[in-house]
Amino acid sequence: PNNEAMGRGIILVDKISDVDSKERPFRTRCRNVEVFDPKEAPLKERDFANKGIIQEYIVNPMLLENRKFAVRVYLLVSRVKPFLAFHYNFGYIKRCGEFYDENKFNREDLFRHITNQEFQKKQDDFTGSSAAELMSIESLDAYLRENLGIPAFRLNFWQQVKAICTEVCLGIKESCEEAGKLGSFEIYGLDVIVDGDQRVYLLEANRDPSWVVDTEVKKAIIPEMIREMLELVFWAHSPEGKGKEAMLHSPMRGFEVLIDDAFGFQAIDLD
Repeated sequence: PNNEAMGRGIILVDKISDVDSKERPFRTRCRNVEVFDPKEAPLKERDFANKGIIQEYIVNPMLLENRKFAVRVYLLVSRVKPFLAFHYNFGYIKRCGEFYDENKFNREDLFRHITNQEFQKKQDDFTGSSAAELMSIESLDAYLRENLGIPAFRLNFWQQVKAICTEVCLGIKESCEEAGKLGSFEIYGLDVIVDGDQRVYLLEANRDPSWVVDTEVKKAIIPEMIREMLELVFWAHSPEGKGKEAMLHSPMRGFEVLIDDAFGFQAIDLD
């Protein structure tokens, strides 16, 4: 559903009749919910929201110890006029608590398909499950190399992530420039999934990503990222950054320039 978070309102469907049928037309399955009840049982039967997205499911996801996983990465629009965007070179892996099974695709199987950590926390045994164990991208790279013989996973992964981030930027750029004001900036938490052929797909882009620092992996990433993010935003709007190329002069460490319109720079050529 539109404007939701934490996995709330997600419904699994595997045939058209799950959405619309003669017996149960689609219009009878929708309800107007401003905010989903956070205390609602995670596996309760759900209605469709009046506004939402139907997204094709990736049936051959790369698995981590036989569990589906997604990767949280970050995209920063530090200035809207002229447009300036960065992506962060660190992220973390969140995975399902139950083993993946493509033949189990019903409402009671949500915990094996939805990687959202806040949703996974609703499991009765969450703290003892694999879903509670986040992993850095560096650790995933080492795991894939040692257990699956996949060398240098990170190189291919980040190249695809940069392309996805660039597409997101180009998709929002015009509206940002039209509606944005001096001092406007935004940090996005992008969730991506990797398939069995190491192709990376965008699951969703979150305008209000979680800053909860509840694991060692998050502690190693989020505080420093926020610190650097603010430094880049202040630099981009200050006399110090005016007329200067971000690639050469911005105080970036973990961030990397994606688009710097003031100098006609775009890191990835999508053509």
